[in-house]
Amino acid sequence: MKRKLLVILIVASLLASAVPATGYLTSNPDIRTVAQNPTLQPGGVNEVDFKLVNDPDGPDDDTRTARNVRVRPRDTGRIDVETNELYVQSLADGVPAERSLRLNVPSDLESGTYRIPLRLTYEYDNGAGSAVERQRTIYLPVRVEPGPRFSVVDTSSTATVNGQGTLEVTLQNVGDSAARDSTVSLSSSSPDVTLGAGQSSARYVDAWERGENRTFEFETRLGESAKPGNYSLSAQVDFEKTSGTTGSSASLDVPLRALPEMTFAVSDVDGSLRVGETGTLTGTVTNTGPMAADDAVVTFQDPGPTVTPIETSVAVGSLAPGESSEFAFDVEVTSSGSSGPRQFDLGVRYYDQDDRQRQSDPLPTRADVGSETPEFDVDPVNATFTAGSGDEFSVTVTNTREHAVTDVSAKIYADSPLSTSDDEAFVDRLEPGESREVVFQLSAGGGATAKTYPVKMDFQYDDDDGDTIVSDTYQVPVEVTESTDGGLPIVPIVAVALVVLAAGGFLYYRRRG
Repeated sequence: MKRKLLVILIVASLLASAVPATGYLTSNPDIRTVAQNPTLQPGGVNEVDFKLVNDPDGPDDDTRTARNVRVRPRDTGRIDVETNELYVQSLADGVPAERSLRLNVPSDLESGTYRIPLRLTYEYDNGAGSAVERQRTIYLPVRVEPGPRFSVVDTSSTATVNGQGTLEVTLQNVGDSAARDSTVSLSSSSPDVTLGAGQSSARYVDAWERGENRTFEFETRLGESAKPGNYSLSAQVDFEKTSGTTGSSASLDVPLRALPEMTFAVSDVDGSLRVGETGTLTGTVTNTGPMAADDAVVTFQDPGPTVTPIETSVAVGSLAPGESSEFAFDVEVTSSGSSGPRQFDLGVRYYDQDDRQRQSDPLPTRADVGSETPEFDVDPVNATFTAGSGDEFSVTVTNTREHAVTDVSAKIYADSPLSTSDDEAFVDRLEPGESREVVFQLSAGGGATAKTYPVKMDFQYDDDDGDTIVSDTYQVPVEVTESTDGGLPIVPIVAVALVVLAAGGFLYYRRRG
């Protein structure tokens, strides 16, 4: 009997020594989530912060450390989880790990509580020196509060690369109540996109009813380094609920489509330009897009001191993308200008879809300038005179210009031994290429040497613009020939005169003697 009692005491002693004096028990990892403010704002991406806690029930036992904890979130219902995986190297008892999830919440999601599944994989030591891997699913509860919520319904933009335009953004209150004193803030994180004078701009709405659409316009400029295509802007709505509390929407993604730079090509350029004349520069302008150009005007920029456009702009009307129109400029090239190929800078001034006047970049084009030609061709008809005679001096005058000239007054200038008693002639009108004969009176002195003499000639006329112009001076050759009229020869007459004078002198002296 004593032996049995001793055995019982020994076993009891051994069992008592196996229990810790504190009374704690060691348990396997127990991982749960704790979130301070799991409230979601529909209509965009939400960042939800939470904690992973091992043994959240308190210090009643000792929980083994979980290692290599991997968290794989799963979508639930209409909430899309944008976070692929979270990792915690070690999750000890009572030492939480802070993490966050990106949740894309649709704008029309109903209010209520939702649970985000988190698939856990982790390892721990089972206390016997072996590593154990476990998998389990826990949940992160989130809430969608009742109140105003907002969604981007539509956007459109007229902004072009290296230009400006208007971005229209239409938002809808898809929540279950109205909003008051709302401020819509739009911001850009790209240096290529500015809104107004900076990187952000805001609009105010006093009352925004449930289901109501609101459209906001933002002045938008795209820089030189911008590229055609899509840019993403961010919008947020700060509002007051009907209850008087305030709130803010999630960040709303607002797409902006950057249109290609507005361009025009000038083609089929031709010109009848010539030094010292007024000609025409013609061509075709094409709107190469991407938008319509309303009330377009082709402009002729300053070409320098020797070339003067009569008008510096020509209206070509509205041009849809791909549409073309012809233009023509009257251009004067001064006599001091030079012939050869010349470059001219044209441009297009137009109104865009926002009714703003804009100017294209310079459009270089080339045209040839011909050498200077006389206004008239002057050909003598009757220009041969005998010394000591006079007659009609007739000349054929041809208009070499490409326009008619009127009130043509021709005048000749003769130097000795030539002289004129009628030095002017008149033609009322000369069409381009037309010839008329003009007649003057001209005489050659009796002592004129037989040879060719020049007669100078110029014209005063009115051009097609009504301007009175004095032409250059022309020289017309006049041929003088020896006299053939049979009169007494000059030498015998002189000899006879000398003989008479000598005889008279002899008689005079004789009488005196």
